[in-house]
Amino acid sequence: MVEAGALDGLTLEELSGMRPARGNDVLVTRMRDGTEVKVTHDLVCPLIQERITELDDRGVGIILLLCTGKFPKFEAKSLIVTPSEIVRGCTAATIREGRLGMIYPSIQQVGGKPAERQDGNLVTYLDAASPYEPMKEIEKLGDRLAKRDLDLIVLNCMGFSHEHKRVVKEKTGKTVIQSSSLVGRVLKELVS
Repeated sequence: MVEAGALDGLTLEELSGMRPARGNDVLVTRMRDGTEVKVTHDLVCPLIQERITELDDRGVGIILLLCTGKFPKFEAKSLIVTPSEIVRGCTAATIREGRLGMIYPSIQQVGGKPAERQDGNLVTYLDAASPYEPMKEIEKLGDRLAKRDLDLIVLNCMGFSHEHKRVVKEKTGKTVIQSSSLVGRVLKELVS
């Protein structure tokens, strides 16, 4: 396994010019020291392509993007696994009607405040809590979600851990999909 980050080699000061201006253009990630950063999606994509090219040159067979954000098609000889497609496909196959909770790592990604959207018989409640902040924020999220009478909750960020899932599941009593675990299971199938 080889790890390559789009922000490798960049400092926090260098990233200051990559701060997002619009909520729907936000990607939440961490620096190697664990510091959470929010960067502009469109500015990160060329850096991701550079890392993919480097990994291709090294002969890597499968490349996993460690982000559930939506991305353009990247050029590669390798197989590129995109978590957003896995999470979206699994969610669509799991719930077609009822109440879905979709949880993002930044409230900017849901328009600045929790919201509901309806598509036919499916109502999606959008909310956020950073997986890189203290667990207290996830507990508060769990309390909010418990009041929403949801049928399924998706932790839509690769940063959400099993502990985050456990807290949300305990607070709500509902089925919770942890994106990183789901993607890991698919990746295991691809490499076996």
